[in-house]
Amino acid sequence: MADLAERIKEALDAFWDERAIPCDSGEASTLDDLVGPVESMTAVDVLVTLDTITGLKIPNTVIQAGGYQTKDEFITKLTAAVLDYVASKQTP
Repeated sequence: MADLAERIKEALDAFWDERAIPCDSGEASTLDDLVGPVESMTAVDVLVTLDTITGLKIPNTVIQAGGYQTKDEFITKLTAAVLDYVASKQTP
């Protein structure tokens, strides 16, 4: 399951970098200040990739309503939700 988690995290990291909304606010002090959130409707697009990685049809219910404010939140919460879903399908 650790290898699966790592593959999911790598896919989410790449997805965030491609899809995060750029911020127009002047000075930025952190990387999270440079890019804005990923909305839940945008985040749903990553499910196609996660379906391939897990071999399951991941439901859009794993996506947090309202989206994700930071890359870390996106990767951490969505990885946990996907792994929970996968685990629920493996137990009898």
